[in-house]
Amino acid sequence: MLDEPTTISILALWAWFGGWAIALSIVDIREHRLPNKMVALALAGTLLLAVVAATASGDPWLLLRAAAASVAAVLAFGIGHFIGGMGMGDVKYAAVTGLALGTLGWGAVWWGHLLGFVLAGGVVVVGLLTGRMHRRSAVPFGPFMALGAILVATPSLVSALLALLTQSGPPEFPAW
Repeated sequence: MLDEPTTISILALWAWFGGWAIALSIVDIREHRLPNKMVALALAGTLLLAVVAATASGDPWLLLRAAAASVAAVLAFGIGHFIGGMGMGDVKYAAVTGLALGTLGWGAVWWGHLLGFVLAGGVVVVGLLTGRMHRRSAVPFGPFMALGAILVATPSLVSALLALLTQSGPPEFPAW
């Protein structure tokens, strides 16, 4: 069970993440890049709010898990970059998505990133079948990373928000 300050800090973290997810997605769709300064600001704010959440909860493992998830995501996406097909902006953005998802647990980290790949793959398949894309078409992956993370986090966040609004006691984020 999480207390009210912890719940509010995690909701604030995800609000911050969501705002930057929208901004970064717009830039990535228009320009096929994720600007370093924007990603750095998104990461700094997410990290600060993760520190606040860990402090409010008295649980240092929340922050350690989130940081480890961030590093793991960067390493995994880094492999994708070096193999080919993934931009370095996506690798850097994985630090943000990994950190945010890590506040919810390792399952959220796995499913959030996997869902981003599935969503992107679905768009590519439809694009290929309709002739709107070809094998070498560039796909802005940042929006899919953001959407996968947000979709996986939404049930936990809605539950927490409803618990706060109805004063039905402290919410329990599901253990991913």
